Amino acid sequence: MPSISHEAPLELLRGDPRLAAVLLRGLGVPIPGTDAAMAPSDLTTSVPTELRADAVVMLSGADGTQLAVVVEIQLRYDDRKRFSWPSYLTQVREAHRCPAVLLVICLNTATATRCRVPIVTGHPGFDLVPLVIDSVTIPDPSSPTAATARPELAVLAVLTGALDLSQDSARRLVLASLANLDETRLETYTVLVRSAASGSARQALEDLMATKFSDDFVDRFRAEGRAEGEAKGEAKGDAGSILRVLAARGVEVPDKVREQVLSCTDIGQLETWTERAATATSVEEVFGT
Repeated sequence: MPSISHEAPLELLRGDPRLAAVLLRGLGVPIPGTDAAMAPSDLTTSVPTELRADAVVMLSGADGTQLAVVVEIQLRYDDRKRFSWPSYLTQVREAHRCPAVLLVICLNTATATRCRVPIVTGHPGFDLVPLVIDSVTIPDPSSPTAATARPELAVLAVLTGALDLSQDSARRLVLASLANLDETRLETYTVLVRSAASGSARQALEDLMATKFSDDFVDRFRAEGRAEGEAKGEAKGDAGSILRVLAARGVEVPDKVREQVLSCTDIGQLETWTERAATATSVEEVFGT
């Protein structure tokens, strides 16, 4: 099963495929435009060996030009990739009828150094030099050129170690980058950042979230949970009121009905029961049982 370290960069690409364009631009690779979309990564052909890249992103320009980006996540060096990576490129190039590049994301510099070694295919002039992103080559998330996919780039910078969360400036940059995300990406990226942080850095992040970024980050992040908790509290209070009113009127409530009332979270139903309880002389008049 893939680890969270392997899946995290892929989740960032799914969140905003334009991250691939930002990374390539940072490496000096010409790109056709900023339009980006995920493409199928299963490169299997009639050959019985399965070829599956970690991800494929299609970049498109306004003039219709395209660039296919084969993305591979490497947590450690794997010599077998020197044989499969050239196949990935030729398969993607054939499938999409456009130029293709190989982008390798490494979470440590030692692996990145080995992945940068040119792959000699044997054919004259046909050597593959992987484009590698690590803590050294990743673009600066605070740069204006990174605005296209700043949240994803900031999280990736944390994962590669380019941003050190033990530093206050790095924590502030990351939280500022995530502050305006939709709820789904906010929750996902927060988990990824926390998973990469040390215990002390994680505590410092949470302290910062609860103070400086409380209004635009934590409050929004927790709003749904608070609303749910408030609704449950309101329902519990209404249920108790119904039972107290019936008790005051001398109406005996069977245990089964009592459990039904206390477990009900439908505010509308509880309000109906409350109105009936005010004048009821029997359980049947309230609950119809």
